[in-house]
Parts: sequence; structure tokens; C-alpha cells
Amino acid sequence: MTRPFPTISDQEQPYAWAIVPNAGALEELAEGIWNCAVQTHQRPLVVLSTAGPLMGVRAALEKHRPKNLPTQIAFLPQVMSFNDWLEAAPGGWKFPKKQTDLERWLSVYVNLRKHKTLQSWFKAESEAGAWGLAQAVIDACDALSEAVVPHMQGEINDLVQSRSLDADAWVKKVEVLLDQAIAKAYVGLSRKVVDQESIVLLAFWRYLSSPGDPVMRKHFALAAHLEAASMNKDLARPLIWVQTADPKPIDQETISKYLEDYAQFAPVVNVGIDWQSVALWSEALIGADGVGQLTQANEGQNAQINRNIQASSHEGWHLLAARRFEELAWAAAKSIETHLIAGKTNIALVAQDRLAARRARALLSRFGPKLRIRDETGWKLSTTRAAAALNSWLELIRSPKEGPSASALLEFLQNPYFDIAHALQKTPEVCMSLIAQLEDILIASQAKSGWETFRIAIERANAYASSGGSVPHEALLQLMGLLQKRHLRWLELKLDCANAYALLQANLQEMGMARQLEKDSAGKQLLEVLRAFDLGAGIYQQVTMRLPEWLSLLKTVIEEASYQEAGEEAQATLSILPLSSTRLREFDAVVVVGCDEQQLPAFSEPPLFFSDALNQLLKASTITAQYIQQARDLSQLLVSCPQVDLLWQSKSKSGEPLRPSAWISRLRTQLPDWPILEAKPDIHADQSDPLQEAVSTVNPDIALPISMSPSAYKALRDCPYRYYVRSVLGLRKAKEFEEGFDASLAGQVLHSLLKNFFQALKTEEQKSHSNIQQDADVRRLWMLERLTAHSEKEFERLIKGDARIMGTLRDWQKQIPSFIDWQLKREAEGWEYHDAELPVGFMVTLTDPDGVQRVIQIAGRADRFDVSSQDSTAAAVVDYKNQGITKIKKRGEHLLDDPQLLIYARAVNENAIAAHLPGRTIEQAEWVSLKANIKKADDKIVRVHPVENMPEMMEQFADQLSHDLKVLWARKPMKAFAPDSVCQYCEARGICRKGMW
Repeated sequence: MTRPFPTISDQEQPYAWAIVPNAGALEELAEGIWNCAVQTHQRPLVVLSTAGPLMGVRAALEKHRPKNLPTQIAFLPQVMSFNDWLEAAPGGWKFPKKQTDLERWLSVYVNLRKHKTLQSWFKAESEAGAWGLAQAVIDACDALSEAVVPHMQGEINDLVQSRSLDADAWVKKVEVLLDQAIAKAYVGLSRKVVDQESIVLLAFWRYLSSPGDPVMRKHFALAAHLEAASMNKDLARPLIWVQTADPKPIDQETISKYLEDYAQFAPVVNVGIDWQSVALWSEALIGADGVGQLTQANEGQNAQINRNIQASSHEGWHLLAARRFEELAWAAAKSIETHLIAGKTNIALVAQDRLAARRARALLSRFGPKLRIRDETGWKLSTTRAAAALNSWLELIRSPKEGPSASALLEFLQNPYFDIAHALQKTPEVCMSLIAQLEDILIASQAKSGWETFRIAIERANAYASSGGSVPHEALLQLMGLLQKRHLRWLELKLDCANAYALLQANLQEMGMARQLEKDSAGKQLLEVLRAFDLGAGIYQQVTMRLPEWLSLLKTVIEEASYQEAGEEAQATLSILPLSSTRLREFDAVVVVGCDEQQLPAFSEPPLFFSDALNQLLKASTITAQYIQQARDLSQLLVSCPQVDLLWQSKSKSGEPLRPSAWISRLRTQLPDWPILEAKPDIHADQSDPLQEAVSTVNPDIALPISMSPSAYKALRDCPYRYYVRSVLGLRKAKEFEEGFDASLAGQVLHSLLKNFFQALKTEEQKSHSNIQQDADVRRLWMLERLTAHSEKEFERLIKGDARIMGTLRDWQKQIPSFIDWQLKREAEGWEYHDAELPVGFMVTLTDPDGVQRVIQIAGRADRFDVSSQDSTAAAVVDYKNQGITKIKKRGEHLLDDPQLLIYARAVNENAIAAHLPGRTIEQAEWVSLKANIKKADDKIVRVHPVENMPEMMEQFADQLSHDLKVLWARKPMKAFAPDSVCQYCEARGICRKGMW
């Protein structure tokens, strides 16, 4: 039963009134506010302790406006949240300057430098951990200040009323008062607190507290409002304080004292919540006792709770259990969809399980603009695409001097806010697909890190493009230089807060990111957060720190910021909000997701330095208080809303059963017919037509390649279907960087240095004064020295880019003596080095089924050719393999399926002049291992594996090649029949589905 609004008289004490938090709570509150306005003939000021019900109270006041109001109260009563009311305090410009969160974190950093004792205690595993700890310290200091500052409210009132002091003197006076209060409280607290963490906290509190702290400004604002009322008693308006949630004991004392003081000048109504007819559990009805502990309900109170349950509209409560996470999100989305179909336009999704709520939101996005979704749970700005783009740049400049990893580089370059054309001062047409080209180059060469490594990879790609008649990627080298220059500016910067902010803003302008971010909603908010780092002429602008510390601070600030979505008109609105935000708000239907025993109730993270007992000592929030408040919030929600769906996941990730929240189980004991429904997703049955065999026939409209490389022919031999996907359709798997060093680029360097070494050997042999031809020992020593020098020179740039390559160089240097011995032995057998890295090929002519004669080129690049010094018609082809001899021997067992050496041999035999081998034919082909097992004795090291039965193999290869090409051009079905060893690494594996049949 509701209590009547009090009759206002001349008493100088606050009036107490309570409303019942049911479906009619806002109407009851609005009528009481208007009653106050009519009685006092003034426009009252309504202050809500929390901001959630603000719009609802204003709407209710408009809806229930009485008729024939006096003209002086024709406007709606002014309704404000407590925080907004404090910010609107008269004369607020005179208060000590408010410190931003960033400035307070920096104050922790500065005080650490001043006080070695704090520095020794203040330890964290990383820069990010240190800033997180700084934030925890500040929160804890505010909690201590909240317990102390109210005791100096009288002195603060006197200060505010004293207009004779100038601003500077006023602030100094405040500092003295604060120091005195802290010193007095410090002694009492230190006696009660003995653990080291709390001693550290008290020390921080002593050093960090200032007149600009939020707690101090709160009490300055209270004093300013009170002083304004005392100066204009005739104009002081009635004050209606609405306590929407149970306050902390210290806040209760503060506001009660203020209301008592304000009541001396104008009527004050203290509006509370009456849980008598609403509470569904004993803790919601009784609350806590005098010492903050739960008490047992007596027989009468239990009877009252049972009456409340039976009188509630529990027919609209639905229990839904889902077995898995996806089913839970689907069930939540389905419940909301059902309410929308029923015509409900104002729906709430209470996110006890925030992950499930976010997933449900994604499922609901299919409704498009007809459903407006408002997320009030604090969507982090750091999760937006704009923040990810900025973070990619921060990760790049955090890299060591040698340069970033390829992954970090590409992540930045591929972010949509980087304007490459603006950065390079080129037209968009020139920059089109430039990043894709760079990615292809880096992946193909496996260049994983370092500016120099990236340049080598690009230069090699440019050289190859030039030799093949393609256009080199010159803009890529310019891009690498531009980024490296900006990276080095950060590493060379003597960083302080001012120049770091200036350089970051310059980076965003130079790379076109600032302009792109301005066009994006999240980007605008991100730029606004970054402006907080413009400390102007503040005392912290010259604070110096290391680059990783400043970057971690920047990321921490962004992580703390929330993203505000732009509101748009729609046919229906879905509000995603925490349980606490449902207080005194009206919804057509509510879906609560996460009602299991682990997530309902949910407790906030305990302060780092405070135990529950210490919180109780400081009159702060305790776990018991949070538990009671959530019981009351849930009671209010169930009683006030006509439709409430309670959903939970009945099985945990590990498969263990999860029960519904204990509050739900207790309700079910009073409502035995209240069923639990199992949420089951829609199932659609259909007849499948499984693929019986991976096979394809080349479409007549698809042109077949008229050239084929050795690797393409190997793919055709491995599996025709693989060749079809890769070479005919041109499909490629998205390649990734493998773990480890840059193996591909290192292999290319080995081939290059061996070519350069042997060319130098040929030049040395032609010198008349050189004696490497006559003296074997001198020759061996010269070869050892030159090959070692060539190796170090070729690897030098690569190692600058990535120091891990040093291991590859050292492994190769261990191979050099054995490799030289093999080369000398080969020379003794009559073979001389001729040339290397030569492109060679031959033509195959055939007639397709339509009678058209086709000419197909088979071509590749051979590693090395040797000539015989004993036979002017003989030559040999050599292929270097950066593998052990065991793998090479296995390759030799399947020569016809991987006939790379045979292709090179046939190319020379059919066109020796093109290979610069006129009059010679290939009689010998062999693989040479660059990774021989050198742990064996010198005479047992096996480095070479020759092709056996060369003439016979050449003949078989010619017949096989002719047959394979005729089958290909006949466009016969291409079946997937490769062994598992081939399928394991096949690019077409996800297409052919060979493993399914």
C-alpha cells in the first residue's frame, strides 16, 4: 500500500516519503513531484541518485501533468542526475582545477620518482600492468578520501562562503585542510591496518590527494549549492532527492547531512524505495543489519514474501535453458524476435552474460534499421575498427630499431584508414593493389622481419620483374623508406608527454589517417580521446618516460573509453543494459541472458588493496551490499515488467551441468508449476546429394595454359585435379608466414652467393699471375677464403634485417669446407663450372581433339651447368637442395613425377645454343645437398645424388610428357587421386574434398 505524499509545512527537517518500485512507480513519483510543486507554488528541483531513470521520470512528469497549474510552475520540474547536479554547482569555475584521469595517472608516475619507498613497492610485470596498478591505486585513494573528506565539510562550507580569498590562496587553504584531515585520519587507519599492501596504499594516499580530486570537487559542489540557497532563501527551490538504489553508508551520511542543512532554507523531500510489497526474497525485503550482515527472515516476513510472489504477474515469466553458448544466444535473439512480432517496441536485453548478449546482438543485426539497438553496457572504444587501426601503428613504432615483423607491417598497411596515396604523394591509380603486391613478395620470400630484409625481398622481386619484362614495384621501396623514417623518429625521440603527442598527431596527418578517422563515428571519438593527451601548459607536459611506457599509457586510456553509438529513429528499440540500469525504467518486455548460478548474482571486482572487512570499516560498498542490491533490482524487474524471459546455459564449457540462479530456484519452490523450457534451434530437414568423387572436366570456354613450369608439371603428376585448380583456374591458398627464420629468402641468398663465388673463381683462373691452377692447396685455401667472404657479404644485409638469420649463416659456414672438398673432387673427375641461374626450355607440339596443332613451352631456371674438360660434347646439370641427403634420395625415387632435372637436360639437348652450351649434350644430372651430415668422417659425407639410367629416364619422360599433355588438351575428366602425403599440403584440399569419399 502506497504512502501518501507528505503535507509540506514550515518544518526545517527533510520529509521522508517512499514509492513502491512496481509498474506504477514512475507515475507515483511524478504525482508526488507535482504535488510538491502545487503545495509550494514553486518549480521543484528533482535530483536522482543514478541517471538511469532520468528520461523516464521526465516523460512521466509530462504525461501526468496536473490541469490548471499556477503560471509560475508551468514548466516541468527540473530533473537531474546527481553527477549532473554536482557539475552544475554555482561558481564551479572557482573550484580547484579538475584533474583528468590521464593527469591523475601521471601524478602516480611522478610521485614514484619522488619517493623511493613507493617506487620499491610499486612493481608490475609490464608497462600495461603498471598503469593498471596506477588506476587501482587512484580508485583506492578515492575510497579513502570518501571516508575522510566528509568530516571536513564544515571547513569546506566556510571556504566556499568566504569570498575574500583569491583563487590561489583559496587552493592553498584547501591543501592545508586536506593535509590536516589526511594526517588525522592516517593515524587512526594505520593502527587498524597492518598488512603491507594497505600501508603502501596509505602512503600513496598521503602523496597523491589534492584539491582537484573528484571527491573534493563533489564536496565543494555540495557546499556551493548550500551556499547559494543560504544567500537566496526566498528563491531557494524545493529539493526532491530520489534514492534509486541503496547508497554506501558513507554516501548516506553525506547526503543526509546535506539534506538536513538544505532544509533550513527550503522544503526537502527524501524519496526512498518501499520494498514491502515488491521483495521476492528475504534479503530484498530485510536488507542488512546494523553491522552490514544478512539476517534471517521471521515467520511474518516469509509470509509477506510469499504473498508478493503469488500476487506478481508470474504468468509472464518464462524460464529457458540452452545447452550450448550458440544456442543461448540464438534463444535470446529468438525471444526478442517473438516480442517484436507481438508488437512490443521497447525491449530490454539484460546482459548478465555479456558475451552471449553481444552474440545475440549480432544475430539481431539482420533486422536492419527497423530495430534500433542501444548498448548501455559500456562498449569499449578499443574494440572498434578505428582503434584497431591506430593500434596497428602503435605496434609498428614499438618495434626494435631493425624493424617490425612482416605481420605487424602488413596489419598496419592493410588498415582501411591508412591513405597510401596521400602518404606517398601519388595518384590512387598508382597505389592500387600496391599492398597486395607487397604481401605477395614478403610471403613468397618468407621475409618475416626487419626493414633491410623487406628491402632485399622487394629488390629481388624488382630484379626478377625487370628480367621478365614486367614493371618493377619502385613505389614499394619508397613506402618502406617512408615508414622506416617515421619509425626511427620515435626511437630517437627524447620522449616527454608533449612531444610524443605532437609526433603522434603529425603521423596521423602525414599518413592521411586523421582525415579518414574524421569520417567515421568511432574514429571521431578516438581522436577526441587522443586530444586528452594535449596537456597544454599543464604541469605534466614535460614528464619524460620510455616509449613502451607512453604507448601502454595511451592504450590504457583508449581501453577505458566507451564507444557511443549514434542514435537513429526506428520502429522498435532494444536496450542492452546491466541489471542495475533497469531501476525505475519501463519496458514492454525484458530478456535476461546469463541467469545461471555462476553469473547471477554478479559481483564487481574487489578493489586491489581492500578486503571486504576494510571496505566495511571505510563505510564503502561490500559484497553483502551488492548481493542485497541485485536481489532488489531483480525483484523490481520481475514485478514491474509484464513479460520477462530468464535464459541461462545449462552446461558449462567443460560439459558440467549448470543450475539456474539460486534466486530462480527459490522462486520455483513457491511456484511449483513454473516450467523450465529447453531452447532448441530451428531444424530444417533436407535430402543431401553427397559428392561421390572429386572430378572436374575443363570447360571448353576456359583457355588452357600454353606454358608449363617444372612445378606446374609436378602438380599435374601429383594430382590432375590439383593442377586444374592451381594452374587452370588460377586459385591460390592464402599463404601465411611460417614460424622461424626467413628460410626462402635465405635459400635464395645461398643460390646467389654460390653463383657469385663460381663466377669469381672463373675470373681468377683466367689471371696469368694466379697459381690456383697449379697448386691444389693454394686453390683450396683460396676457395675457402673467397666462399666464406662471399657468404658473409651476401648475408650481411639479411642479418641486419633479421638477426635470426645469423644461425643460417653459421650453419652454412660449417658446410663450406666439405662443400669445397666436394667441388675439388668433382673438378678432379673432369667437370668444370660453366654457368648458373640460367632460364632454359623446350617446345612440345601436339594436336588437340579438334585437329588444331598446339605448341606448349616447358621452361624453368636451372641452378647450375657444368662442362666436361675431357669431353668437348659433354655437360651436366646440377640442382642445389637446401635439404639433407635422405630427402633428396626419396625425391630421386619418384623422378618421373618430379622431373625438374630431366626438363633442364632436355632443354639443353634440344637447344644447346640458348643455354650457352653449343655442341654439348647433358649426360649427367644430380642433386647437391647444401645440408650434408658433416658430423660423419670426411670420406663418408654424402653430398650428391645422381640421376641413374639417364638415357632411359629421358626416353620415358618424353613419352610420359607427350601423353600427359594430350590428355590435358583433350579436356578429359581430372580426378583427385593423390596419396595422403600430397593431399596434406595441397592448396585445393578444401575444394576437392577427397577425404570425404
